[in-house]
Amino acid sequence: MTTIAHLREAHVQLLDMISDLRTGLTVENLKIKANAKAMHTLLCDVAVKVREHLGEEDKEMYPQLLKQGNALKHTAWNFIAGETELRKEFEAYYKKYLKDCDFQLNEAFIKETNNILDAVLARIEREEKVLFPKLEEAGMFATEQKARSHG
Repeated sequence: MTTIAHLREAHVQLLDMISDLRTGLTVENLKIKANAKAMHTLLCDVAVKVREHLGEEDKEMYPQLLKQGNALKHTAWNFIAGETELRKEFEAYYKKYLKDCDFQLNEAFIKETNNILDAVLARIEREEKVLFPKLEEAGMFATEQKARSHG
């Protein structure tokens, strides 16, 4: 089972990566080949990290929440519904630009990238402000299961 600390660490990593992307994804900056290459690599890394994070939540967290009482179950369904929309947007973006990490760094691409990054940032903020406090209050995902920590 995953822990809140682990999920928060993933958030910190994503926030750092997204901050770097926001700084570097400008038309002027991307005219420099080394910058363009670095942004290309970082964007592909962010895509992998987002997909892993969403997958981990789907596999490790939401099934456990859906077994809980009404308040946590309701919260879980709200996040699952929001994740479904984010996942659809992200997968469309991924297929369009990142499937083979073969894309052109132009203004349209930068705009779409910033839109998807906004959606990821909004999701992280909701998890940090709404979901994680409820999990902490319920004492869920606070520590790793003993079987896993010995494995």
